[in-house]
Amino acid sequence: MFSFLRSRLCFVLLIALAAAALIAIRLGTSWIRDIPPHGEGMVPTLPLIALAAGCALLLTIGLLIARKRGLPCLPNAGILWGITLVSVLCAESCTMLPMHEISALPLLVLLTAGSFCLLWALLRSFSLLFWWIFFSLELAQIAGYTQYGSRINSLVIAETLEASQEEISGYLCKTNLVIALSSLLGGAALCWLLAWVMKHCKSRLSLLNTGLVFMLLAVSVGLAIPPSQRHARHFWPCFETYSLTQACTEAIFHNQATIRQVESLHSPAEQPSSLCSLHGGEGVVLVVHIGESVRADRMSVNGYERDTTPWLRRYPNLINFPHCVSAACDTCQAQIAILTDARRDIYEKNPELQPHTGSVLDLFAAHGFRVFAFFGKRNATHLKYDLVVRLLTRCAEQKLHAPGSPWTSVPQMASVLRSLPKSQNTILFINNEGSHTPFYHYDHDNPPFQPAGTSFETPSSHATEVNNAYDNTVHYTDEFVRRVTSLLHGRPWLYLYISDHGEYLGHDGIWGRAALGESSRSYLSTTGCYVGAFILFSPELEAMNSHFAEALRTLRSHTTMLIAQEHIFHTLLGFFDLRTPWYNPALDLTSPTPQPYTGDHPEEENRRGATP
Repeated sequence: MFSFLRSRLCFVLLIALAAAALIAIRLGTSWIRDIPPHGEGMVPTLPLIALAAGCALLLTIGLLIARKRGLPCLPNAGILWGITLVSVLCAESCTMLPMHEISALPLLVLLTAGSFCLLWALLRSFSLLFWWIFFSLELAQIAGYTQYGSRINSLVIAETLEASQEEISGYLCKTNLVIALSSLLGGAALCWLLAWVMKHCKSRLSLLNTGLVFMLLAVSVGLAIPPSQRHARHFWPCFETYSLTQACTEAIFHNQATIRQVESLHSPAEQPSSLCSLHGGEGVVLVVHIGESVRADRMSVNGYERDTTPWLRRYPNLINFPHCVSAACDTCQAQIAILTDARRDIYEKNPELQPHTGSVLDLFAAHGFRVFAFFGKRNATHLKYDLVVRLLTRCAEQKLHAPGSPWTSVPQMASVLRSLPKSQNTILFINNEGSHTPFYHYDHDNPPFQPAGTSFETPSSHATEVNNAYDNTVHYTDEFVRRVTSLLHGRPWLYLYISDHGEYLGHDGIWGRAALGESSRSYLSTTGCYVGAFILFSPELEAMNSHFAEALRTLRSHTTMLIAQEHIFHTLLGFFDLRTPWYNPALDLTSPTPQPYTGDHPEEENRRGATP
């Protein structure tokens, strides 16, 4: 009996019985909790049957070869138990599934053990490099989800690839550094255990057979689960490896495709156009300000209880749009949606919603406007973000970068305006950091909301400090707008502000620049997609001609409408009566009957702080 307990056959039977028992528990209980459906999707039965048949065929061949050569078909039971125990430890520590669904453990363990054996048989100790990276990422991912409510996906990777030094510094806090180091050491410890177990198995053939046995058992467990409860997330680590690889591929594709998309756009000025509201020499100043990460519900002008926009709230010539939806949580996609005729982001497959022409600024430049662009300090780098905005502002005579905080660009604007004749029609294009993570740009000498913290160290535990810092940045932007408009005193001017995207502040269970980890949710289902949008104007502009006066009256009548960034391109054309084949009156907020935004957005009850 003792020899049977130590045999390979006993091991296989015990593993199969344990798996069957846990499957029965799974099917007979209703207490299984939902987990974050990272990469969730039902796994069809037919591919599993094909995989089981393939494993069975290869296992049969392997057993026959081992028997013919007089080699052990499988390692001894001690090695098998060692592989299983390491697999249990890895599955328990590197995935969140057992925390929520203990009945998923047998499938995880069997797949992990099978992957260990197959990779070790093929690569030997070189497989440890893969496992070290994989385990470290999984351990870090669990900690990241606990802190920020997000898991690693293509948007997270794309944001990381495009993060500025300033943004990265906000996450390089003591806790995250400890997590990173612990993840690397934890991954190394698991790899050491795996290597210690595997060093006792010298036969590659027996390891291949063992891997195939584990895989065959795993597929059998998967087939025993009803298709309605069989999700891809249960097939860790195989599906997780695929998901991470796919996320990296998508992130790189997303970055490259965005650049190619903008580079391929022809200037709208190549088509015949006419500017009917101006004839040149009027000295009109148009300010187009693409803000950064400002949520509509954090502006007091939209009903927020804190006075984050005191100057805007009192300014008499304000046309505010509290219900404005941004196209994407990606800055580049938002910039494309604002400055071109695009209506959605790059992941939308409908050709009608993609951009067909380049920047609206080109049209104004073609009709005598001199264009100057003012960027933040971090835009001086050569990331995808900077390349896209540079392509969209190619018509700018000068591109100036703020030497410090956004306020330091105001003297640059003053210098440009002084250098121009007052009769020169001018565009000041602004795109600076604003309320971007890590919420650092505010008046640190006189912060209106305290205590304020800009470090993203367990933000849910420091929600007050993080939210105070964010509100301070919105207050800072309010003062920035005041300073810019003060430079325009006595001139006819129009100031259009719209933020690129919102920011995650815990409202939807997500923090910072983390992207959504659940495939069943999207950015446009969160309150972060409602962004600040408003228009300011001078009395001199309203009195300049009847067209401007009527356009402003019409804009005021549409302030309660649900709008989006897709309206900006056509509204600018309509306001200045700039006639071009690219103009769509249905998306012009200065037309009598514009079409409201019809894309995805949160339900009405999820809006926060918007005026009725």
